[in-house]
Amino acid sequence: MMNNNKVIKLLAGFFLICLTSFGQANNVRSFYLKDIHVWLGNTTTENAILNYAQGNAFNYIIFYDLGSLNWSSSTVKNNLAAFLSRARANFGITQFGASGEIYSFFTNSIIPYNNSRTSASERFDVLNFEFEFWNQSSISSLYCSRYLSPNGYSCDTAGAWRFAWSEFQRIDALSAANGLISEIYLGWPAKGQLQQLVTRADRILMHAYRPTDSDVYAYSRNRLIDAASMNTSVKIMPLFSSEASFMGPWLASNPQTKAYQTYSNNYVAETGTWKQYINLQGYSWFHYTYMPKTTVVTATISASGPLSFCSGGSVTLTANSGSQYLWSPGGQTTRSITVSNAGSYTVRVTNSSGVNATSSPAVVSITTTGSTPTVTANGSTSFCAGGSVVLTSSSASSYLWSNGATTQSITVTSSGNYSVTTNSGGCGGTSTVTAVNANSGPTTPTVTANGSLNVCPGTTLTLTSSAANGYLWSTGATTRSITVAVAGTYTVRAYSGPNCSAISATKTVTMLTAPTKPSITANGSLSLSSSHTSVTLTSTTANAYAWSSGSTTRSVVVNTQGSYRVTVTGSNGCQNTSTAAIVSANGCTPPAVPVISLSGSNVITSGSTVTLTSTTAGGYLWSTGATTRSITVSAAGTYSVRGYNAGGCFSTSLPTTIVVVAVREANNTVDEITTPSVEMSAYPKPCS
Repeated sequence: MMNNNKVIKLLAGFFLICLTSFGQANNVRSFYLKDIHVWLGNTTTENAILNYAQGNAFNYIIFYDLGSLNWSSSTVKNNLAAFLSRARANFGITQFGASGEIYSFFTNSIIPYNNSRTSASERFDVLNFEFEFWNQSSISSLYCSRYLSPNGYSCDTAGAWRFAWSEFQRIDALSAANGLISEIYLGWPAKGQLQQLVTRADRILMHAYRPTDSDVYAYSRNRLIDAASMNTSVKIMPLFSSEASFMGPWLASNPQTKAYQTYSNNYVAETGTWKQYINLQGYSWFHYTYMPKTTVVTATISASGPLSFCSGGSVTLTANSGSQYLWSPGGQTTRSITVSNAGSYTVRVTNSSGVNATSSPAVVSITTTGSTPTVTANGSTSFCAGGSVVLTSSSASSYLWSNGATTQSITVTSSGNYSVTTNSGGCGGTSTVTAVNANSGPTTPTVTANGSLNVCPGTTLTLTSSAANGYLWSTGATTRSITVAVAGTYTVRAYSGPNCSAISATKTVTMLTAPTKPSITANGSLSLSSSHTSVTLTSTTANAYAWSSGSTTRSVVVNTQGSYRVTVTGSNGCQNTSTAAIVSANGCTPPAVPVISLSGSNVITSGSTVTLTSTTAGGYLWSTGATTRSITVSAAGTYSVRGYNAGGCFSTSLPTTIVVVAVREANNTVDEITTPSVEMSAYPKPCS
């Protein structure tokens, strides 16, 4: 017995027949979409699908394998809702179908999902039942083990039909209870089976899988007659296949709309009375993946000027190239239109294959005040006196600069604040102020030193520039002062502002020659004993002397064990130090003189460190008091280490001098200075 919902559906179908010529609505254009679990949430792939749908005028999408989705994931469901909503709002999709094989899929997944969405745009409209009960290969490979045997049905076409009919009746009732469309895909059902399905289905997708369009109608004609034999209106959509074994090759040289055009033309030519009960709704393709993507059309709008203008102005809107155009609002069919009224304008562009797309809106607004002009400069607005910069206003009908100029561009050579007032279509606007600074050239800097320019090896010299806004030394340093430890010629470039500088005269630092390294001779054994209580040590170099014991004579008499060195000073004030004379006592043999190695240079920058390491000994005593083999220092100074052996004898290393060079002086921050290359030829020319 037919339920009340079905009676209502059949009556609606009857009235639709009366309202459509030849029982054709022709308004549904759909395709199946697979692998949703792979691409859902990928904006790039989603856009490709939706652009294809819009470009080919599809308005109904059937999701083929929704069972692969994780329906317990809120992220997945939100992504699905966003896709459906965006497709409806921006790409012309009006229906979405959920395809499934059994009633429980719809009641456990699709209906709960629909009920969880607050917006209708995020819900499915159609429950699409696909169960190939007529296909023994499907029964054997899948249906038997998954559905038929577990539910007590025989694994043949008769059992498959009984299961499918039972499931579809429940699905149809479920769709009616939730205000949805029940839809079924059919291949080759028997006449009686088709007649039963007609009494329940809102819409039938009828298999028309052929390699070309020549016989798509003849292939399904008898099933149309069977469907009409119930003498009630039935909505039919032929289903074509773009797979390689069917229309895939044919689509390479034919538009996808042609298959249905051929089908529809053959249907229109029919004269049988059965035809009054068939209501062709449109068509569907299986499936998107195999569809050629070469027929997509895009629609865009370009404007001849600003979309916002003063009352009385206008702008010309032009569509991209196509065969036909339809503008909204207005209904113009030319490629370009001239607009003088505010509004949101779109254009539908149709290509030579009959495929169309609608553009995003171009929003035109009318203003009573002109847009604020912008000012651009062709270079820096801060330059040396004698330089210039060109200021240019954005396009307008007329210009009035703060200096009285009336051209679009002005050349500025002096400091000041510049703005422009423009007028377009009777509306005016004033730009923000552009500040120009024509700097006077800096005074040629002078360099002073904190000591003689003749420097002894191992010592440093600090060079300091006269005051300026910024500095660039020939070493690359940008501080006011630099510390140097090698011979060379040094200059500094002083800045009064960006790109405005002058360079100093050179300062040449010379390294003096240290005196010859002295050696020490002894007048006897270096081993003290009860019978040999002292030894005289004598320097070989005739200079000024300073012994490590404090004596300042050429010779010194020692009577205690230890390491003794002598430092000599040359006539130019530079010094050199001997190796150690090691005096032992009571049979103790001093160890070898320790040698200090450095982890880097002995010249370090302020705030950095260097590690000093002694050669191996039994124990260590540094001049800092440390007793480890290595020490890390950050302060300038002279460092030595005493190495001990197991007997308690020791030897002392030569001193190592650490020099600290300041990186930047306190309170000498340089702002907005463009640092040129260190190479002098690349520096800006000094101001004259």
